[in-house]
Amino acid sequence: MSKENDVKKIIKYCVHCGAKADKNQIYCPQCGKLIIKMKPSKEISQEKHIYKKAELVGRAEISRKCSGCGSIITSTILNQCPICNSMLEPLPELQKPVQRKSGFIFIDKKLEPEQRFTLNKESWKLKEGLNVFTNSLLIYITVQLLFIMLFWFQIGSDNQDQSTISEITIFLILLSQIPGMLLGIFPLWYISSRRHKFEKLGFSSDRKKNLLALVIGIFGGFGIIVISIFSGYINSSLFYEIGLNFFDIQTYIDLEYKIIRESGLWTILLLIELIIVSISTEIVFRGVLHNTLKEKFKNDNIKGKISIILIVALVYAGIFLLFSFPIGLYFILSNFLVFVFLGILYEINRNLLNTIIASVLYNILIIFLIFYF
Repeated sequence: MSKENDVKKIIKYCVHCGAKADKNQIYCPQCGKLIIKMKPSKEISQEKHIYKKAELVGRAEISRKCSGCGSIITSTILNQCPICNSMLEPLPELQKPVQRKSGFIFIDKKLEPEQRFTLNKESWKLKEGLNVFTNSLLIYITVQLLFIMLFWFQIGSDNQDQSTISEITIFLILLSQIPGMLLGIFPLWYISSRRHKFEKLGFSSDRKKNLLALVIGIFGGFGIIVISIFSGYINSSLFYEIGLNFFDIQTYIDLEYKIIRESGLWTILLLIELIIVSISTEIVFRGVLHNTLKEKFKNDNIKGKISIILIVALVYAGIFLLFSFPIGLYFILSNFLVFVFLGILYEINRNLLNTIIASVLYNILIIFLIFYF
C-alpha cells in the first residue's frame, strides 16, 4: 500500500518554471524547455516553485532612479547612469546578486550590452572621455571670453600715461594665464569624485617609470626649445620675407618680452602660472583626450598611435589659434610641432610625467631666455 502511494507521489515538474507535467511529457507545456529532473513529491516541487517565484520577484524589484536625468536603471552591474554619467545609489546588500550576470540596455531603439557603459576606473570610455574633455574646454572657453571682454575694456580707456599702460599690460599677461590654469580642474574633480584611479590620466605609481620620466622630460624640455627656434625661423621667413606680416606680430611679441623683463617679482608669479598651465594642459589633452582616443583608434599599432598624436596636436593648435588670433598665427606651427613631439614622448612609456616635466622645463627655459638673450 505504501509503495502505491509513493508511486502516485512521483510527479514530474519543470525545473525552469515549476509547472506540472504529465509522466510521458519530455518538454514543459508552459515554457517549452526540456524537463531533465524528476521531483519525488509534490510538496517539494511546490516549495521549489514558490522559491523560484520569490527569486524572480526579487530580481524585478532591483531598480534605481538616476538623480541626474530620472532614468530607471535595472542593471546590477552599472554604478553610473549610461545616459548622463551621474552616480547611482549603491545596491542594498540584500538585493545584490551572488553572481553578477551581464545584461542589455535599450537605447536608440536597440539593445546594447551593458558592458559598453560600465566605466573602468583605469581607462576611458570614448563617450566618457569626450564628455570630460568637452566640459573642461567649456570652462576654458567661458573664462577666456570673460578675459577677452576685460582686455578690450582695459585697452579702450584713452586717458592713460605710459606707466599705467605698462602696469595694465603685465596685469593682463598674468590674467591671460588663468583660463589655462583652470583647464585641468574638471578632470581632477571627475576622477576624485568617482573614486577612479589617477592612472586613468596617465600618471604612474611605479618608481622606475617616474625616474625614467624625469630623464625623458629633461630631454624633452630642451627638444621643445629646439623646435621653437626652428619654427620661429620658419615663421620669420613666411611672414616677413614674403610680406605676410599683416598684424606686426613680432613687434607685439618684442613688447611683451620687454614688459616681462621689466616686471621684477611679477615674473616669479608668471612662472608659477606657466607651470600650472603646463600641468593643466597635459592633463586635459594628454591625460584625457589622448587616452580616450585609444578606444577609437587601435593604439597597439603605429598607424593608430600616429593618428592619435596628430589629432591631439591639431585640436590644441586650433584652439590656441582661435583664442589668440592674430598672435596665434605666429605660434601655430610651433604649437603643432611641439604637441606632436610631446605625443611621441608620452608614447615612450605612457607616463604623463614625461610631458609634464618637459613642458615645465620648457617654460622655465623660456623665461630664462627672455631675461638674458
